[in-house]
Amino acid sequence: MEQMVKKKIGVRDIMTIAAMMVINFAIAMVIGMVTLPFPAVYLYGSAGIDAFIGATFYLVAANRINKHGLLFAWAAVYGLIQGVMGYMFLVPYFLIVALIAELCMVGKNTYRSAVRNRIGWMVNSIGNFVGCAIPLWWSWDSYQEMAASSGFDANTLNMQLSMVTSPALMLLGIVITAVLAILGTLFGQRLLRKHFQKAGIVG
Repeated sequence: MEQMVKKKIGVRDIMTIAAMMVINFAIAMVIGMVTLPFPAVYLYGSAGIDAFIGATFYLVAANRINKHGLLFAWAAVYGLIQGVMGYMFLVPYFLIVALIAELCMVGKNTYRSAVRNRIGWMVNSIGNFVGCAIPLWWSWDSYQEMAASSGFDANTLNMQLSMVTSPALMLLGIVITAVLAILGTLFGQRLLRKHFQKAGIVG
């Protein structure tokens, strides 16, 4: 019974997750703003760049906490953020992504397994990329208005529409995102061994 209690996510764990997510999402917003003037990079690369940089922060949380529910919480909170931003219909989608990503982590000590973290983070990252297409599939007209008010120009919107209506282009975006997510976990794992473990930040 005592072991089961220890395996539940506690207040300190939530604080760790929140800290890593805040840093990750702040960086993601910067990446979005920097890449937006370059439509091809923004559409096909921003989710992957987010995944590459965010992998380190995710791995810090994963190795510190090592408890099931972390990846579910990470993806679910991202979905809630999208809902607050006006895309409430994305919340159920991201809950499904959260469930699939968490199922990839079934087993003992998987949050300290480099391979399992790689798989779980890749699934989460692909979910984020595909999630960007859903508002266009859901309602192109209302998305156009929201995107225009966020600084999207006509060229970016047209390229985005071409991407989400082409299975080949969507697959290209998924592959780019998956590769960058995997590279991010490899880089992050190296950082953990070289710096974070020595500093005592992770075990």
